[in-house]
Amino acid sequence: MTICVPDMGSDNGWYNVLPPVPSQKVSKNLKADWVVLGAGVTGLATVRRLAQHFPESRILLVEAEHVGSGNSGRNSGFVLHCWFMGKHGYGQDRQILDREVRLNAHGANRLRQLVSDHKIQCQWHEFGMLWAGAGKLGDQGVIDRVRDFEYLDQDSRLLDSSEMKRITGTHFYSSGVLAKGTALMQPALLCRGLMNALPMNVEVYEETPVTRIHGNNPVCLTTPDGTIETGGLVMCTNAFSPDLGFGRNRIVAGSTYASLTRCLTEAEVQQVGEDGPWGVLPGVMGGSTVRLTSDNRILMRNGFSHLPNKRFRPETLSEMRAQHYESIRKRWPELEHVEIANTWGGVIGGTRNRGHIFGKLREGIWGSIACNGANISRGTTAGELLADLIAGVDSDLLKDQLAIPKPSWLPPEPILSFFVRQRSKKMSTAGLAER
Repeated sequence: MTICVPDMGSDNGWYNVLPPVPSQKVSKNLKADWVVLGAGVTGLATVRRLAQHFPESRILLVEAEHVGSGNSGRNSGFVLHCWFMGKHGYGQDRQILDREVRLNAHGANRLRQLVSDHKIQCQWHEFGMLWAGAGKLGDQGVIDRVRDFEYLDQDSRLLDSSEMKRITGTHFYSSGVLAKGTALMQPALLCRGLMNALPMNVEVYEETPVTRIHGNNPVCLTTPDGTIETGGLVMCTNAFSPDLGFGRNRIVAGSTYASLTRCLTEAEVQQVGEDGPWGVLPGVMGGSTVRLTSDNRILMRNGFSHLPNKRFRPETLSEMRAQHYESIRKRWPELEHVEIANTWGGVIGGTRNRGHIFGKLREGIWGSIACNGANISRGTTAGELLADLIAGVDSDLLKDQLAIPKPSWLPPEPILSFFVRQRSKKMSTAGLAER
C-alpha cells in the first residue's frame, strides 16, 4: 500500500522559536516489538503507556517530521479540562456530556502530572478556561457557556466588560466566563518535553515518513532509507489516515490558522492586560482564539478551510496573515505596527458524527484516529486508553472511550467539499464580530 507523505506546508511559529536539538531518523533496516506511527500527543501518550505495559519490549516512535512541529505542536496551547462544546455540541444527553468531561479531565490531569514530575519547561500556566463575547452573538455564547458549566457542575465566574478589559487590555470584549481547571502552555515545547520524558525502552525516529505498509505478521513499514518490521503497529495519524487505508469516506480534512507575533516590548506589554499570560476562546464558533503568551507574544487564531488534498495554498496563508493583522488591530489599535513572525495552519481530521476510529484496525494494526478538533487533553487520554486496550487492561474510563460511536459515512468529492464550504461560510459569517 503506497501512502501520502505528510507535508504541513507552512511554518509553525511555536516550533520555529525553539533551539534545534539532535535527532535521528531511520537509516537502516530495523525490527521492533511495537511501532507507534505519529508523534503527536496521542502517539506520545500511546508509546509511553505501551512502554509501561511492556517494559522488556523494543518500541519505536516514528514521526514524519520533527516532534513538536506537527499538529500537536501547532494548536493554540490550551489544556482544556472539560469538553469545550458543552451540551450544544453533543445535545442534551447527560451521560454523553459527563463522559466527555471525564475523558478530557483525565488527559489534563495526566499532562499536569507529567509536566510536574519531569519538570517539563513548556510555559505551563494555570489560567483557566475563558470564553469571551464581543457583541450580541458573543454575549449570548457566553451565557450559553455559563449554563453549560452549571449543567456540568463546573466552577465558573461571569465577567463583565471592565473585568475583560483588565485581563486583556482591550475594550473589544463585552463579557466573559472563566472556569477553573484549564492550563495554558507552549505546545511545541510540551511535545518535545514529553518526548524527552519517555521510558528507556522507547526509541524516537524523526524525519522518517512511512511510504508503504504491508503484511500483518510481521507488519512491514517502508521508509526512504530503511524498513521496519514489527509485531504490532499503532496508527496515531489523524487526518492522514485515509491515505494509509484507514477511515476512508469517514474523515474530512481541514485547517484552522494561527499567527504569532514577535515578543512585545515592555511598553507594548502594558497594552495587553494587567496580569498575563492569558488565553481567550470565542463565544461564537468562527471567532478568534487569542493568547498573550508567557514570553509576551500575541497569538491570533481564526479562519478555516477545507483541505481535500491536505496541502496549504500559499495565497491562503497570506490571506490569513492579513486577517490576523486586522484582528490584532481591532483589539489593540496601538499595536498594529507589531510584526507577525509566523503564520501557519494544521491539518485536522473531523467526522460527521464526532465519531472516533479506536481499537484494532486489522491483524497486527491498531489505531486512534480522528480528533474532531478536540484538544490535547482528549488526545492524551485516547492514547493511554488505546495502549490499555492493547494490553488487556480494563477500566471505567476505557468503557467511556469505547462508548464513542464509529464515524459515519461521508459523501465523496466534490459533494463533500460543497457541504464543507457551506458550513464554513456560515460559521465565518456568524463569527465575524468576534474575529
